[in-house]
Amino acid sequence: MRSQLSASDDHIGKDHVQKKQVQADKQRARIAALAIRSKLSAEQCLEAGTSLANRVMHSSLITTANTVAAYVSMGTEISTFPLLATLLSQQKRVLVPRLGAGRDVLWGVLDDVATMHNMGSHRPQEPETDLLPPESVQGAEVIFVPALAVDSSGNRLGRGAAWYDEALTHRRKTALTVAVCWPWEFRSDVVPSQDHDVRMDAVLTPESFTLLASNKSYDKK
Repeated sequence: MRSQLSASDDHIGKDHVQKKQVQADKQRARIAALAIRSKLSAEQCLEAGTSLANRVMHSSLITTANTVAAYVSMGTEISTFPLLATLLSQQKRVLVPRLGAGRDVLWGVLDDVATMHNMGSHRPQEPETDLLPPESVQGAEVIFVPALAVDSSGNRLGRGAAWYDEALTHRRKTALTVAVCWPWEFRSDVVPSQDHDVRMDAVLTPESFTLLASNKSYDKK
């Protein structure tokens, strides 16, 4: 019995060390990604966002989708304002995150890009619409997710709050999750990940759309 307990404790200890190592690897990757992004201008972010929206507009990615979940960009993220405007122009029902208090996973329907209001320097703008529960994302056929890095297996590096990993637990099984990142952030090496991290089905950059190994179907017209 004592030897069994010792082996169990040793296994738990190794798991703890491994978890800490992955967390450290993630943090180093975030710092490196943000350092590169810090050199980008607002004009570059908007130009990339326009290219992103055009790529979506001229593909069949959202053709059959009635509801699309996206996000409101901030800082040195590729601007999603052109994409949001494109989705609305295509008569899509657009869900965007509503952060609420603490780590609340909430959504809101975006009806007009111009009417969103600022929530502070460290939070994205939000629509002035009703708060919707986490389960609301089940209505989305396509979900655009911000990423600091993503690899060919769909491992995604976020900012560390795990908001999207929690939010995506409520998605429908057939939803296409699309990581949005800068071209150089779609990496050939492995992005560090943990069990709770939700893998992406596709990667969208201003230069390309890539469907990853997945059971999801997509018409690449």
